[in-house]
Amino acid sequence: MKYIIAGLLVLVTYSIHAKFEKTQLAFENLTKDTAYQKAIISFALIENKKGKLIFEHQSQKLLAPASTLKTYTTASALHYLGEDFRYCTKITFQGKISNKSAEGVLKIYGSGDPSFGSERFNETKPEVVKKAIYDALRKAGIESFKGEIDIIENVFADTTSNTGWLAEDIGNYYGAGLYGLNWKENKFELNLAPTATGFEVTSTNAGFDVKKDFCLELIHKEGATTEEAFAFVELQNPCMYTIRGVLSKAIKAHNMQLARLNPAQDFKKELISYLQKEMNFTIRKVENRDAKEIEILKFFSPPLKQLVFWCNQKSLNLYAESLCKTISVHHKIKDKSPFLFPRTIADTFIQGSWLAGIYLMKQYASELKLKSSTIALLDGSGLAPQNRISTFTLASLLQKFVHERFYATFYESLPSINGIRMKSGYIGGTRSYAGYIKLSDSSEASFAFIVNNYSCSPKRVKQQMFQVLDVLKTEMQ
Repeated sequence: MKYIIAGLLVLVTYSIHAKFEKTQLAFENLTKDTAYQKAIISFALIENKKGKLIFEHQSQKLLAPASTLKTYTTASALHYLGEDFRYCTKITFQGKISNKSAEGVLKIYGSGDPSFGSERFNETKPEVVKKAIYDALRKAGIESFKGEIDIIENVFADTTSNTGWLAEDIGNYYGAGLYGLNWKENKFELNLAPTATGFEVTSTNAGFDVKKDFCLELIHKEGATTEEAFAFVELQNPCMYTIRGVLSKAIKAHNMQLARLNPAQDFKKELISYLQKEMNFTIRKVENRDAKEIEILKFFSPPLKQLVFWCNQKSLNLYAESLCKTISVHHKIKDKSPFLFPRTIADTFIQGSWLAGIYLMKQYASELKLKSSTIALLDGSGLAPQNRISTFTLASLLQKFVHERFYATFYESLPSINGIRMKSGYIGGTRSYAGYIKLSDSSEASFAFIVNNYSCSPKRVKQQMFQVLDVLKTEMQ
């Protein structure tokens, strides 16, 4: 029997590949390249109408998807939360108001909104946020304030940084932690200038002490850019950030983006400064907190469809992680199936955690009649190198999304790269692409393409993967 099954698999594979002779040859040539002798090259192509696998190459291998995972995360968020979902940051006052003078506590309840204070949207810009709070105070009859500002961040349940992320990522903007209250996408900029023996920080846009807060272990290297410099957050060091790597001394000003380590406190400082300029605002300790809270403002994010657009267009890790956790904040896990996770793990789920969000993502895959056993995730952005999914499953998910109500929104969120609607992904040793491709007979298909453990430059892998996809576009079904 096993020989019969093996024979059938060979016939099916031959039947699939017979229609894609040029593509098959392109994959054979790629595998012969010395840069891929130790690599795993995986590919799956599924036609969109009926979900038939029409070409594959090692499509059942479980590999790190890198940022192509965001396609799954954003679609799951659209499925569970809806295109019009908005994060709501609630602001209340607790105390007493007399003769337009308030004494008490201004409370800000973080919702995990990744766009709070973002420059990407007119309604979330920092000055807009601060003015909205000032206007709400005035509308509540408050022209003078004495008291405290409390920020409540209990919307999420576990660590701010994922335990699967690398130490070399966490201090950089793309590895910024996720908090109950995020501010300015939890990143800031600093400028570096070369010295005779290394580099120095000349300025930041977040009020840091350029002498005390940064330890620089950078060396000169001709042609090096900030892609070869990394910020580390290490408790044993006296500095908040240690920056290691190489940079070119020929460039007189390097700009880096780093992760904020305490965005809520950064926001609080900015808000206090703003209110002190606009009104009589004094910070002082409040002993009596028995008064009833009154709501003065609900600050809403842009709708989810806009957040998803930017998440996929710009590969925003913070947005993807917030969506992953937010799914579980708004949807309780009812059926902790041991088929999705072992019972001992399933019983420990907490709403607002990565584990709970990932569980719901896998549950969605199961609802779409896909095997969740081919999905092993630690986060929602793809930053964790230990994430695993097969190209067959990823392409199958994309094909299923075509028939979902949110498809038009999801499709528009994908970048157009090399003439194809697809999401790219890149972490150490992995290049990936996943999306939708139109073949020469005008039929449309979903695909996932992952190359792992190559020995050449990422740029070369990208070029060669594009060459394979260019060949695929010329094939007939």
